Formats: sequence, structure tokens, C-alpha cells
Amino acid sequence: MGIEVAQGFGRRLKRMVAGMAAAALVLGSPWLGAIAADEADARRVAVGIKLFPAVLAADQDIGDKLPSDGVLKLLLVHRDEAALAERLAAMLNDRGRIRDMPIAVEILTVGELASYPGAQAAGVFVVQRLGDDLVSIRAFSQRHRRLSFSPFEGDVERGITAGMVVSDRVLPYLNIDAVEATGLRIKPFFLKIAERYETH
Repeated sequence: MGIEVAQGFGRRLKRMVAGMAAAALVLGSPWLGAIAADEADARRVAVGIKLFPAVLAADQDIGDKLPSDGVLKLLLVHRDEAALAERLAAMLNDRGRIRDMPIAVEILTVGELASYPGAQAAGVFVVQRLGDDLVSIRAFSQRHRRLSFSPFEGDVERGITAGMVVSDRVLPYLNIDAVEATGLRIKPFFLKIAERYETH
């Protein structure tokens, strides 16, 4: 049964990744481009918000991150892009569930993240380029052993746990050092298909 479940997850992930380029064209639409920094960032954010739940589902221990109310909390973190965060939250909420667990999305500023009770969160999505404020995301992720995801180029290399590589197709991108630092256990199949960044 475990093999069948893994194969089913793999098929779903392959279908989703295969559709990412098309999603980028559709979702990099005027409503998002108008409030993201530029068109390239808008497309990466639109694709990233679709990939984020699949990356979270690859966490073998995500069920342990379910709080007492039985709802997975996904955090969208921004500095000053509240409107964009709200639109992305609506897209995530439309998904409804991750691995058969209901989800709820919370929007926080990067300044509010430090005081957020980490045990209540399943993962963090970076809504906009945060520059030096990524330090706060990394610290939260490591302190609470939670996955962080950024769609922006360069953020995985700067210590964010996961992101994506965009070329002729879109692939998940994992910072292996960050995965180890947070103690995350990622499904073996996911590790096989993801691009990796590691310094050792």
C-alpha cells in the first residue's frame, strides 16, 4: 500500500509540474502583474502558489503539524503587499485540502512572524522579495522546524527551504542544508525529482 500511495503521489506531482508552464501564462495575468513588482515576479508568484501545497505534501511529518482544531495553517508573509497576499490566500483557500487535511491561510507581515506561535503553522510562503528580511523567515523555519517556500530566484540559495527552478519546465528546488537544519523529512520520490542546492 505504501508503494501505491507513493506512486499515486508521484503521478499527481508529475501532472502538476507538467502544467506549471501553462499555469504561468494564465496566472501571470493583469490582476497579478499590476500588484507584483514586475511581470517576471508575477509569473513566479503565480506558479509558486500552485506548487507550494505539493511541496508541503512532500513533508512526511506534515500530519504532526496539524493543530488541535484539525486545520493546517499556511502562512503568507509579506512586508507591504497586503493586496497581493489576499489574492494569493484566496487561491490557496480554493484548493481546500492538503493530503486530505483541511487548510486555512493566515496573512502576516514579516515583522509579525517572529511572535507567531510556530506550532500553529504547517509552512510559510514568501509573497514578495524580502531582501535582508529573509533572515526572519529562515530563523522561524529553523526554530519551529517548518518548511519555508519562496518563488523568487536566489532565495533558496539564501537559506529558504524550498522554491522552484524555471527553464523549459518548472521543478521544485530544495536547499538541502536548510532541509537538514529544520529536521524536515521529505518524501524520497520528491527528493528524486527536485533540483537541489547544497553547500557540502
